[in-house]
Amino acid sequence: MNEYEFRIVGIEHAAFPLQLQCHHHCSYIIQCVNPMTHDVELEFCPLQAEIFAGALLEAIELSHLSAESP
Repeated sequence: MNEYEFRIVGIEHAAFPLQLQCHHHCSYIIQCVNPMTHDVELEFCPLQAEIFAGALLEAIELSHLSAESP
């Protein structure tokens, strides 16, 4: 499996500017790029990325706990 690539670009280079929900006046965003197609699949301002990463970590923890339960 190829891993996703990430790149940091100025907010003016957003692939989906209307879907960006940054109200923090960030000057740059983080894009998640598909390694096969090189298409931008997700993009977040830094604060949104932290929130998303936290939610993913919680989901991972829950999946580990549910796998341990009989």
